[in-house]
Amino acid sequence: MAWKSYLLHECMKPFFLILGVFLISISPLFISVEGFVWPGLEQIGGILGQLTNPEALVYINPGSGEERSLFPIIFKAFASSLTVLGIALVVSFSLALLGTLLLWRAPKRLYQLCLSFTSILQSIPDIVFVVASQMFLVWLYVETGSTYIKIAGAGEEEAVLAPALILSILPTIYFFQSMLSLVEEEKEKPYYEMAVSKGLPKTFILLTHILRNMLVRLSYQAKFLISIMVSNLLIVEYLFENFGMTSFLLTYSQPPVFFVTALLFFGPVYLFLKIFELALYFFTRQEVSL
Repeated sequence: MAWKSYLLHECMKPFFLILGVFLISISPLFISVEGFVWPGLEQIGGILGQLTNPEALVYINPGSGEERSLFPIIFKAFASSLTVLGIALVVSFSLALLGTLLLWRAPKRLYQLCLSFTSILQSIPDIVFVVASQMFLVWLYVETGSTYIKIAGAGEEEAVLAPALILSILPTIYFFQSMLSLVEEEKEKPYYEMAVSKGLPKTFILLTHILRNMLVRLSYQAKFLISIMVSNLLIVEYLFENFGMTSFLLTYSQPPVFFVTALLFFGPVYLFLKIFELALYFFTRQEVSL
């Protein structure tokens, strides 16, 4: 019966995700200039009816008032945002892991200095990193007269690498600081001293034992880090004039359009977390609930 309860619990999670997205999408119907209003079941049912026929959904350009079909253009915005988000996540984790490996055998003083420095960087607001990076790229272009990576564009020429690198700055700092702290904690545990006393190479201990335990504990911060990246993605897409999902969510806020866009955006994020959860269990045999 335990596995049935677990299966039911896991199946309910996406249901509540969809329900939550739907309630948020129809929330503007309950607000008017007079305050809170009840839109009526007929109006709510009308939105549900539109969602049953997604091919007919349209979004309205707030500037021109022109109606355009939501599909298939929504998939272009979806691909743009997920590409930037995916590259940023891989880059941030890889850089943080590389930095941790390089500092593994560094002197204790240098290790603590890096730990303190990353803690200071975490106190700086997200927007500062994003805007400062954009200004640096513009300055580099003015000084050199050439762009090593595309810093702006539209349509097929949208910038991808620059937004992804800028988006990866803050997660890299969080990953790096967390990894350094977790490695220090793991080194205080009895299994580390036992492994060292047996003559095992420290690099082998790090890659075989510490890294496995560190990934499990680091996974609990996955939701927090992804939420930071999603919130910064809006700023990055605006600065680089990318036609992405976050722009869709704020610019075209009709309830059916918002529901489809939010579901396309957060659905893959939820799926990624579940796959990551299963992968951790497969490699470490430790259960993690994300």
